[in-house]
Amino acid sequence: MHRQHSWAWCEAELMAGWEARPPDGPQSQRPKDASSQALAEWVTHGEQRRGRRADHRHSDRPGCSGGRGPSGILHQELPHPVDTTMLLIALLFVSSTLAADCRPDGDHAATCQTGKCEVVGSSEICTQCRAGGAPIDGFCRPVGSPQVITAGCTKGDGTALEQTAATCGKCGSEYFLFMGGCYNQKVGIGGTICTAAAGGECSTCATANWLFENPSRTPGPGTKCILCSDINGDGTTKGVENCAECTKPGTPIATTCSKCKAGYAKKENACVQCGDGCSECSAATPTQCTACFYGKYLKADKCVDASGCGDGNYADPKTNECKPCGIAECATCEYNATIGKPQCKTCNPPTKMVKTAADGVTTCVDESGCTSGNTHFVTDSGSKACVPCSDIKSGGVAGCSTCTAKGQCSTCLSGYFGSSSCEKCGANCATCTQAGDTNCQTCKPGYFFKSGSGPGQCFPCDSKADKGIEGCSQCSNGPTPTCTECKPNYHKKTGSAVTCEKFCEDSTACGGTAGACEAIVVKNAGDFLHYCSLCGDPKTFPINGKCVDNAQGNTCANGVCTQCAAGYFLYMGGCYSAANTPGNLMCKTAEGGKCTAPNENNKYFLVPEAASNQQSVMACENPLGTAVGEKAYVGVEGCDTCTAPAPLTEAGMRPARCTACNSDGKPNLAGSGCFKCNIPTCSHCSANGVCEACTNKEQRPNTAGTQCISCNIDGCTRCSEENKCDQCGDGYRLEGEACIATKPSGGNRSGLSTGAIAGIAVAVVVVVGGLVGFLCWWFLCRGKA
Repeated sequence: MHRQHSWAWCEAELMAGWEARPPDGPQSQRPKDASSQALAEWVTHGEQRRGRRADHRHSDRPGCSGGRGPSGILHQELPHPVDTTMLLIALLFVSSTLAADCRPDGDHAATCQTGKCEVVGSSEICTQCRAGGAPIDGFCRPVGSPQVITAGCTKGDGTALEQTAATCGKCGSEYFLFMGGCYNQKVGIGGTICTAAAGGECSTCATANWLFENPSRTPGPGTKCILCSDINGDGTTKGVENCAECTKPGTPIATTCSKCKAGYAKKENACVQCGDGCSECSAATPTQCTACFYGKYLKADKCVDASGCGDGNYADPKTNECKPCGIAECATCEYNATIGKPQCKTCNPPTKMVKTAADGVTTCVDESGCTSGNTHFVTDSGSKACVPCSDIKSGGVAGCSTCTAKGQCSTCLSGYFGSSSCEKCGANCATCTQAGDTNCQTCKPGYFFKSGSGPGQCFPCDSKADKGIEGCSQCSNGPTPTCTECKPNYHKKTGSAVTCEKFCEDSTACGGTAGACEAIVVKNAGDFLHYCSLCGDPKTFPINGKCVDNAQGNTCANGVCTQCAAGYFLYMGGCYSAANTPGNLMCKTAEGGKCTAPNENNKYFLVPEAASNQQSVMACENPLGTAVGEKAYVGVEGCDTCTAPAPLTEAGMRPARCTACNSDGKPNLAGSGCFKCNIPTCSHCSANGVCEACTNKEQRPNTAGTQCISCNIDGCTRCSEENKCDQCGDGYRLEGEACIATKPSGGNRSGLSTGAIAGIAVAVVVVVGGLVGFLCWWFLCRGKA
């Protein structure tokens, strides 16, 4: 499967404040840009996931709520490396200096300082990074990374950031300072904040209801545009804590809030917090919920767990509400993600039985109700149950559709022929009169006749070998069938003909819109595969990337895993076996619930000091990273292979050391980033595209760093001409056109010649001898005196 590089965004969401939820879009060829749109891949698209988990049901934008493939989508091809980052960061809004706790499932949980995230609508960004990072377009980037350098992020006096930096104090000409971060005004989220910028500052703020322009004639650095929730502002003009929308004040005072964030209610000009789990409430009674966040369900005026809904009710994940089963005489029921409605489990009175129709709909029936329609019969052993005529475990007939009693079949199911006994038709046949693959009268849904009609053989709609269409679930008959629908884990693309592009390796797409297929696994060739990070059915779990009902000894609940068993390791919400694909693409060995050795392809590194309930292996190019306590470890955007970072000794963030980049990017010698470098024989490049080292070990970069030339001189890092060194590396000094070791091996580590050492030794002897003579004279002669 190829790397994804374009996203379908809901146009209505995109234009209405960038609150887009990009669907799990198609995958395509890895782009040629050095950064390879890594952020586009690794951003877990919190708007999509958290929109489902939080308040997506309250969206007022038709056709764009909570799911893949909404109406009105906009296909946006991503531009060059810098623009790529900016466009996709448009999923997240800028935050205030007074920020909230980061969402534990969000994109900033690892790299942002505790309590330094801000949410606008359903979007989240970081306002202050862990030590060693800086906010660039809302994301924490390591100090020394290409993104920080490109943004011109420095201290307020223009000097370079220290390695312990957490914010920007000044930005470059193409960017502007906003809430401690640098934002590109020309693309992505920067353009939604500021419409004109110069000299690293915004000069004209965008017209938006979630920020306002400072009325001061002389606003301080980074305070031209003020977020509605920024209670600091410039000290005089400020927002309202937890405010989502506001109006611009006419004078330098606090703004007037018109709408509060999710989880808060407006009371006069303040936002009061709702009760536990509430996404909406009344300001008069904030503890009484009117809507709940993901994972909680509204019962009366409280938000409860699914188990709290009680008998006769079920937890509806589509609305986050406890709802009545709605099935007559049903005592207990559960939501079924496959049919999208509740199924009865037990009846009241207990003498009634649950009858499950072919479409999954359940009813509570007595014996006569069970046999009504002749599709079911009542078991006669143990506790009575209503089972289909085809239930062979209870004495039914395999392939039977209707029966007059147990074992007495009258008609057969689709795909069988006969009556009292049912014989299976050939593969993929819906109807037939005799067995055999070539004797189909009609085909099952998802299959087609090459000839256009039967009898004959039925071929899968997605069989490319038989002129089918990859990922197609429904198609027309004929030698060249046309696709009408795609499989759940394929994205439907319409044009002159329907095509299907795979976005998830799980055939159910992790349970539909309630799930998430966001666990990215990098293949040896560098392509991306997408696996389940959240299962839509809370009773299934992401094991080896697929949603299954057996946790296989791993600790999992509510559709995610939190700790893994022996032989497995935790990765992006699921448990993976190091012995099987796709786990073995990441990890060679796993012990104690964590990865102990990464795959030898060097596309992954071990996370220092990670425990079994933490992510222990990380892709080299994952810029979002993972946290071990207060320490964050991140990949390098655009990196192909790397080595693990050294463990941090205190809170902060640290990137892996990149050893090779994707496509035409080259790492710098420090391994902190991948840079564009159009010098074919160059192996390492600096931020400004200057060659730092050459692929051929007998070559060195020329003085200007524009090409590699023959210069096989030990210790030399740059040469003016062939075999003429003009710059030496650490441990060497330049003498003429050669490099002399200043720290040679052996006893002499001073870098001095033998003659010089001998001269120094003689001088030391003379001085010491003179000193001894003087002391003798002093004590002997003075003593006699």
